[in-house]
Amino acid sequence: MYKTTNSPLHLMMAVIKKEQDEAAPAKPVTTSGVNKHQRKYEPDIPMSKEEASSWRREQRRKRNRESAAASRQRQRDRITELEAEVEEWKAKFAAVMEKLRTL
Repeated sequence: MYKTTNSPLHLMMAVIKKEQDEAAPAKPVTTSGVNKHQRKYEPDIPMSKEEASSWRREQRRKRNRESAAASRQRQRDRITELEAEVEEWKAKFAAVMEKLRTL
């Protein structure tokens, strides 16, 4: 028989979801018809449409390159942490095996 659960985990997830819904803005902030994400790609100097389009594309590529580099660095850092953890577990395992041999 199916029963709805009110487990602590279920209730905690509901509270987190509610907090996220309340914290999220309903609409992006706009300034003169341009939402906040598009403002990042507005050039400081006047440009033709083609130049502005090219400039925006290059800015997006630059940000994507930086984001990808940061992601790769986080991945390398995590691998380093995991390798250190593996070495710790190997040492613990060796110590336990040595203790077993002496028994």
